Amino acid sequence: MGAALFVTFSVLLAVFVFLALGALLEQTGPTRGGGYFGLAAAAGAWYTSAAGVLSTTFGRVVLPTGPR
Repeated sequence: MGAALFVTFSVLLAVFVFLALGALLEQTGPTRGGGYFGLAAAAGAWYTSAAGVLSTTFGRVVLPTGPR
């Protein structure tokens, strides 16, 4: 799950950067971009958690998450 977690938290970092820029610059563009990155981070988190649950339930890799 290392690669999936890395991607999820990297996207989450982009969320915080864009939201901070939007707040500091008082513009809606970066804030909206941060929202879209937030949706991508949520999708990555759902995928990663589903992969963990399904792997534990079935005893094999069902959803790939990258090299271990």
